Amino acid sequence: MSVENSGLLLSVVLVLGFATLTIALLTVARLLYKSLIRQQRLDMTGRWLVVTGCDSGIGLGVVTALAACRAKVIACCYTEEGSKKALAAGAAWAPQLDLTHDDAVRNIAQEINSRTEGLLWGVVHAAGTVMPGFVDYQPIHSYRQVMAVNFFAPVLLTQKLLSALRRSKGRVVLVSSVDGIVSLPGNAPYDASKFALEAYADALRVELSFCGVMVSVINPATMRTPMAETFFPAHRATWQAMATDDPAGDWQMLWPESWLDQYVDKNTQQLRSIAEDPAAAVNDIVHAATAVHPKLRYLSGRLAKSLFYALWLMPESWSLRFKRLTVQPKPPRSGS
Repeated sequence: MSVENSGLLLSVVLVLGFATLTIALLTVARLLYKSLIRQQRLDMTGRWLVVTGCDSGIGLGVVTALAACRAKVIACCYTEEGSKKALAAGAAWAPQLDLTHDDAVRNIAQEINSRTEGLLWGVVHAAGTVMPGFVDYQPIHSYRQVMAVNFFAPVLLTQKLLSALRRSKGRVVLVSSVDGIVSLPGNAPYDASKFALEAYADALRVELSFCGVMVSVINPATMRTPMAETFFPAHRATWQAMATDDPAGDWQMLWPESWLDQYVDKNTQQLRSIAEDPAAAVNDIVHAATAVHPKLRYLSGRLAKSLFYALWLMPESWSLRFKRLTVQPKPPRSGS
C-alpha cells in the first residue's frame, strides 16, 4: 500500500471514529436530558383527579399514591366495600356505580363536574374486567360485557369530562395492557377491548393536543392483582356459560371439561410465578398524571419491557410461532 493510500485510509478511519464518538455522546446527552425532564413533577396539592376501578388492585394503589401527593381524588368504585377502602386510602369521594350503565356514567360525570366546579385536572381509567376462554367457548355476551367496561365506559366518561380537562390543560391516562399491543390466545374479548382502547387513545391524543391536554397509555404486564389471580379459574365460568348457550355444540369435543380442569390448575401456578408487583404500574400511572413531561406510553413491568416489546416489534409470523409453542395449547381432541 502506498503512502498516499495509507494516509487516506487513516483519514477515513479518523473521520468515522470521530463521527461515531459524536453520535454516541449526543445519544447519551439526549438520554440524560430526557431522564432529567421526566423527573420533574407538578405540585398536585388540591388538584382534582378521577380514578376508576378503585375497589382493589392497581386502581386502589393509584388512589393511595395520588392522595399522598395531596391531590383530591374521586375514586369510582363498583362495591360498597370498595368505596370504604378507597376512602380509607385517602379519596375525597368514592361513589359507587356500574360502568356498564351509560346513564350511571353520565350522572357521575355531571356530579364530578359539579363537585370540582369544573376544575378537573385528570382522569385515570383503571377499571377493567376480563372473561377468559378460547373462542370456541366464548359466548357473545362476554365480548359485550368486556367492551362495555374496558372500552365504552372510558370513552363516554372522558367525553363528558372534556370541557373541564380542556380548561385545566390536564391529563387523560388510559390503562391498557400488554394485551393491547400483543393479543394472546384464550383472552379474545379482553384483548379486543384493549386494542380498541389503543386506537381510541391515538385519536384522542392528537385531537386534544391542540388544547394542551396530554394523553398517556399504560401497558402493564401480568401484575399480582385480584383480576390476574382469578384469570385461569374464570375459564370455568366461561365454559359453563357456553355449555348453557350451546349444550350440543361440537366445541365440547375439542375442549372437554376434563381437560379444562387440568389446564386451569397447571396455568394458575405458572401465572403466579410470572406475576409482578403492581407498584410498577401504579408508579407509571402516577407519573403520567403528575409529571411535567409525561410519556405517551408506559410499558409497566419487566415482561412488558422485554418479551412483549419484542413480540410487538417482531414479524407476525415469528410471533405466531412463539405463541403456538408457548401459550396456545393444542385442542386435546383436534384429531391433528
